[in-house]
Amino acid sequence: MNDNLIPRADRRHRGTHSTACKCPEPVYVRPAHFKPLAGEHGRALRNLMHHDRKTGYWQIRRRVSADMRFIFLRKACGRKRALRPEMCHLIDALFVVFVSTVDLATDIVTLNISKLAEALSPRDVNGQIIPEKAVTVSRVSRAIQLLCLFGVIDAPATEWDLMNGCRFPKHVNLTEAGWQMTGVNMDKLRAEQETRRQAIRDGVLKPGETLSLKAARRRWHETTRHRTLLGRRSRAVEGKLRRRLEPLPFDERKRQVGERLLRSLGPRADQFSSRQFDKLVWQQLYQLELVNLDAPETPPPLH
Repeated sequence: MNDNLIPRADRRHRGTHSTACKCPEPVYVRPAHFKPLAGEHGRALRNLMHHDRKTGYWQIRRRVSADMRFIFLRKACGRKRALRPEMCHLIDALFVVFVSTVDLATDIVTLNISKLAEALSPRDVNGQIIPEKAVTVSRVSRAIQLLCLFGVIDAPATEWDLMNGCRFPKHVNLTEAGWQMTGVNMDKLRAEQETRRQAIRDGVLKPGETLSLKAARRRWHETTRHRTLLGRRSRAVEGKLRRRLEPLPFDERKRQVGERLLRSLGPRADQFSSRQFDKLVWQQLYQLELVNLDAPETPPPLH
């Protein structure tokens, strides 16, 4: 008999590794420095979470996973069994993150799936994610697929960029059914969103241009994709430059970074003093991680 086999009575192990959920009851607490949500968005968050003054901890007040929608539509969605407790806890915590990070005008959750998993993962005293208790991206992805199946959220198809050969981060939208689970007044919520879109129209768009909810979502996704491409391109360029300059002596690195910065500034270089230009060069060196402990000179104050 194979020694790696565990008796069937232990259903939480397969072979010699555990298949138990690393974080069965994730919790998300909105950071204290975040601006409080107003209107129906704030009401939705208060409905989902409350602060227990006796214990000092935040607790789930409204469990959206217990909504009758997950029972009544179970057969229509192709499910035979109820949701597992781990999935219920994950959905409850996800909704808190959804409401906390949703765009107030377009219903778009501004965190992608990877960031959602990080937000729900427990952290140590230093603010670092504990790997043994982390919420995995695959687990959040399965929950997203399930919520889409029940019509609670909408996940636009991830677009493949043919030119750059990469996928964009996946963001989801809260549907009306999802908002109703939080206990908000839908008429007031839509009125507040329209007010925000009107403010966008007045301050950003061209005269006579209108902005529907669909157009606002499309513009948000286009802007996000553009920022993603710019970020990936800049990181690729910086990585290539770092690999080329790392073998060189520090003085030569600094000289080449200065030459590159001067070319990029062009005529704007006349606006800087020698001291200011030196600070910019050091900032570039730190950004590229090219400053060693044995640098021959002390950097100027960067602030």
